[in-house]
Amino acid sequence: MSSQSIWYAYDPQWASSIRARLNEVDVSDLWLYEPASSVSTPRLILDKYLGNPIRQMTSKKSTENELTYDSLRGDHQTLEALNNFLRQQCWRSAVDWTITYLMKNPSDYHIWFIRFACLIKLRLFQTIESEFETFGNLNSITKLPFSLRLLHAELPIYMDSNHFHDGLDRLFRLLMITNTILSVLPKDQTQLWHRRRLRILYSIANCYILMKRMDLIISILENQIVKNEPVEQQIEIYLLIVRILLQTGDEVNAQRAFDRALSLLPSKENLSDGFLLTKELFSLFRNDFSSNKLLTAMKNPIEVNNHCVILLYMSKMKESLDLYEKLIRDKTTNIHEAIIFNMCTIYELESFRFTQKKHELVDYISQYVGDGFSLTALKLQT
Repeated sequence: MSSQSIWYAYDPQWASSIRARLNEVDVSDLWLYEPASSVSTPRLILDKYLGNPIRQMTSKKSTENELTYDSLRGDHQTLEALNNFLRQQCWRSAVDWTITYLMKNPSDYHIWFIRFACLIKLRLFQTIESEFETFGNLNSITKLPFSLRLLHAELPIYMDSNHFHDGLDRLFRLLMITNTILSVLPKDQTQLWHRRRLRILYSIANCYILMKRMDLIISILENQIVKNEPVEQQIEIYLLIVRILLQTGDEVNAQRAFDRALSLLPSKENLSDGFLLTKELFSLFRNDFSSNKLLTAMKNPIEVNNHCVILLYMSKMKESLDLYEKLIRDKTTNIHEAIIFNMCTIYELESFRFTQKKHELVDYISQYVGDGFSLTALKLQT
């Protein structure tokens, strides 16, 4: 099979099976149905208490946390409560919420997806794998959301590098089924499935990034994804290619990708922050710190973080740290794991009192972060 045909491969026998169901199910629920000898009811694997580790280690006594799940509180049993947990990144509380709900409604696959997405955030991959096993054959579940099928395919990729190929096998099987569905659908009903096909391709590209297969990443982004996206998204993809190539040291092709993104713009005046940030990355790559000017107006935490890194490379450690601390104190929604990790790194470089400073930081951020915040960002010795 050629490198091109693998992306469009489909199975004629599967096509016959799917075509026979066109009038039986909604287009969004089409899939390769495989009847099961027995029906499996998904069930929970309750093997560990999640708790709230950042609140357990803070030295300040906190007031009652309204965003910690309490199974005895009636107002915590609502979907609105779940949405609040997700908004505040309280992944542990959201997981606890799903336990109570799924014990009563084990076939609500949308809530299963939310549970698994939160468990991925908490890196509890084995729990997800074990619970997926209770579903039985996923192809025998007619109403299983596509997002849950995709998450199941991606799961081995999240686990560790030894499972990358298992994840790719699952993703390419999804791709083949999706191609087969597209082959039988009338053209005026294919839009949804074309978008789903793109989501699978993005997941495959993400796996190649983790495998550091840069040749395959660029190939899938340029040959399979870009041409199927609107111009705005094409620009974002080319800027992504720039970042990937700069990480590999390929400045020449990174510049070509950047020029390609520029060529898609109707005007070269008033470049967006995405372009300006990419220009800053070129400066970082070329070690051109002294001449680097802050090209963006630092409207969001990513831009501030990039500038702090530049200041650090210029040996302006105190300025970098001051800017970080101002960032998280002026607006508490800027408290992000990557920013806290960088701050803790500077503490270690800047002062022998770094342990005390980290604990003071814990006391501060514990008032604002959800229970899904990762302790690894604090770089504390265990």
